[in-house]
Amino acid sequence: MCPKFKRNNRSRPLLVVLFPLFFIVTLFSFEFFKHEKTKEHNNEIKTPDEAITDLKNGNLRFLENKSIHLNYAHEIDLTKKEQHPHSLILTCIDSRVPPEIIFDQGIGNLFVARIAGNIEDDNILGSMEFATKIKHTRLIVVLGHNHCGAVQGAIDNVGLEHLTQLTSQIKPSINPHKTYPLSDNTIDDTSRKNVVLTIENIIRKSATLEHQLKNKEIKIIGAYYDITNGKVTFLENNEAVK
Repeated sequence: MCPKFKRNNRSRPLLVVLFPLFFIVTLFSFEFFKHEKTKEHNNEIKTPDEAITDLKNGNLRFLENKSIHLNYAHEIDLTKKEQHPHSLILTCIDSRVPPEIIFDQGIGNLFVARIAGNIEDDNILGSMEFATKIKHTRLIVVLGHNHCGAVQGAIDNVGLEHLTQLTSQIKPSINPHKTYPLSDNTIDDTSRKNVVLTIENIIRKSATLEHQLKNKEIKIIGAYYDITNGKVTFLENNEAVK
């Protein structure tokens, strides 16, 4: 006959006390960790130069197929109560130019303004002022790209009800001595000059942004995306260099 073992009932009250305590401590630790990660996600970029470096590193990860901002459910959780994007990207509506992906920034790190030909207007300027003055965004990037349909339309004098006024803003970037048929280099050169012209217009039209720029609170820079290979090139001193 097997010996009978008596249950030690004295341990049950201890378990009743310890289990809820363990649950509370675990829950508190989890919430604290989430809070710290949220602060890290939102506040790790503090200067314009740090933002530029982060975008450059992100594009490099994208090119090497090593993107890290892919856990969208987690990033939604981190940003569901607030947002503090470090950069605003003004770019074209072209479907082949997705800033969050090509810079590997995920959710919550970028403001993105999109308009054909990546030009400025009053609504774009207002959005930039909101981003920099209210949300303390440090960097504005005007991102052009090759094979741009809006630039091609400006060169070809394409006219439509509302498109005409848009392409008219691009036309000052066109070389007046162009010859037909146009080479890819001519269109590419126009696209790059259009980025520089847009930056000049932003600074000229918004005293708010110009003031922040002079005080070195923000930077406004140009960049150029190659849709054939995924590489972003930052323009040197906002000049249309290749």
